[in-house]
Amino acid sequence: MIRISILLTALLVAQVFAQDDIPERLLLTSGQHLGSGARALGMGGTYTGIADDYSAIWWNPAGLAQVKRIEVQGTLLRTGYSNDASYFGRAMEGKTDAMRLNNIGVVFPVPVYQGALSLAFGYSQVVDFDRRAQVTSGEAGSDWDSFDELESGRLGQWSFGTAVDISPNLSAGVALNYWTGSDDYSLLGEYSESGSTFRTEQSIFTDLGGWNFNLGGMYRPGRMVRIGAATSTPFSMKLQEDWNFDEESGYYDYNMSFPWIWRLGASVSPGRWMVAADLEYRDWKSLEFRDGTPYSGVTRAEANRQIRDTYKSTTRLSLGGEYLFPMYGLRARAGYSLDPSNFKDAGEDADKSVLSLGMGVLIDRSVMLDATWRSTGYTEEVTNGLKETIRSSQALFTVSYRM
Repeated sequence: MIRISILLTALLVAQVFAQDDIPERLLLTSGQHLGSGARALGMGGTYTGIADDYSAIWWNPAGLAQVKRIEVQGTLLRTGYSNDASYFGRAMEGKTDAMRLNNIGVVFPVPVYQGALSLAFGYSQVVDFDRRAQVTSGEAGSDWDSFDELESGRLGQWSFGTAVDISPNLSAGVALNYWTGSDDYSLLGEYSESGSTFRTEQSIFTDLGGWNFNLGGMYRPGRMVRIGAATSTPFSMKLQEDWNFDEESGYYDYNMSFPWIWRLGASVSPGRWMVAADLEYRDWKSLEFRDGTPYSGVTRAEANRQIRDTYKSTTRLSLGGEYLFPMYGLRARAGYSLDPSNFKDAGEDADKSVLSLGMGVLIDRSVMLDATWRSTGYTEEVTNGLKETIRSSQALFTVSYRM
C-alpha cells in the first residue's frame, strides 16, 4: 500500500505544520495476509475444518490432536509483486520479490490412556509487507515529479500450542503466540515548488511485537466430516518507528490494538476426494490507537474516530479441494478465496480474488513434499491522481517429516 499520503500534506511543505488526518493505509491494515503451510494455501486457505498438520497451530489449534506421529515441518515462501501505477495519466511498473521462511515447527503427540494429546512449537509468518511503486508525472496539479517507493517486511508469530480430545468426536486446542516482525519503508523522490525542483529521501523502519492466543475446536460427527471453529484474540501490538526525512530524524513508540479474527470451516472427504469451505471474519473497525499517535496534530480520539469512518470489517470466503491418486502417492489441490478490501471507499476492484493450485507427494510414508502457487490481482486508488493495478503471487514449498 502507498504510505505517502501523510507525507504529501506534512513533510514537503514544512514539518512545523500539523496534519488533520491519519494515513489512508495504516501499516497493520496493509500487506498480504497469507497464512501458514503449502497444503493449506493450496486449497485457498480453506483449512479450519482440516487442520491435520503443524500449520494447524495458526488455522485451528484443535486440529493438532489429529497428528498421531511426531511431525517436523518447514515451508519456504517466494513472493512476487508488480504494481502498474498510473499518476495523472502516466504509468510506470514497479516490481519486487522476496524469499522467506513461511513456517517451521514440530508437533509431539503425547501417549495417553484415551483420546489424544499433542504439543506443538514453532514459527509462522502470516503477513508480508513487500511492495514497490514507481511514479512519474509532469502534469499540472500533481504533488510529485517522480518517486520510487519501496517497502519490505514481514509479521509472524512464535507459538506454543496444545490440543486434546475432550470426547471421542470433539477436540479443543489453544496456542500462545508472540508476534514479531518489522517493516522497512523508503521513498526517493523529486517534487517541484515555486519553479524549483527538490529531491527528497524518506524512510521509516518499524519494529512490531505483541502477545495473544489462538483458540479452536474440532468436531468430527463421522469419519467423512470435520467441522472446525477458531479465533485469534485481539491484543495490543507495540510499534517502534525510526524515521528519517531528509535532514531530520526521530523516533515514535506507540501501541495499537489488533482486531479479532474468527474462522468457521468444514470439510467432507468421501473416498479419494476432499472438499472444504471456510469463512474468516476480521473486525478491522475495532483497530485503534491505545496511547497516542505518531501523527502531529491528530489525537488518539480523533484517529480512532477516523478508523471507524474509514475502515470496515471483512469476511473472507474460501473454497478448496484435494484429490488423491493412491498409486502414485500424489495429491492434487485447488482453491479459491475472495478477500474484500478493508477500506470502506475502495470499491469492488480492490477486493482480492485469489486462485491457488498445488500438489503433494508422499515419499516412503515419512516425508511429504507439498508445493503451491497462488495469484491475485486488484486495483486501488490510494490518493487523488494515483491509481495502482497490483498483481501479486506466492510460491510455497513445504517438507513434512513424520517419525
